[in-house]
Amino acid sequence: MEKDFLKLPLAIQMAIVSFGIGTILFASFFFVNDKMQMVVIGYNFVIICFIVNSLMLLKLIYDWFRNPLKKKIILKQVIILLVNIPMAYAYFLILYYSVTSNSPYKF
Repeated sequence: MEKDFLKLPLAIQMAIVSFGIGTILFASFFFVNDKMQMVVIGYNFVIICFIVNSLMLLKLIYDWFRNPLKKKIILKQVIILLVNIPMAYAYFLILYYSVTSNSPYKF
């Protein structure tokens, strides 16, 4: 299984790892006592992922123009990389609702 993951392109590996870590941080918010600390950790994680994934997106855009024969493969990588954006937004909405409503998971 590990060797299969390592055979994937770097952009897809980055998308999977950032989604996995983001999901773990999101789930841990509901189980820890110090919720503010989890918000700070999650916020910093989102900033770091935004920067790293943006750099990868720029590299893919560069590859798109540089390798016209591989446009389909590069497009697939771009889509997989960009899928993290709506997932992060959904996690944000859920956390925002849980913090601002009468949820038992309030700060």
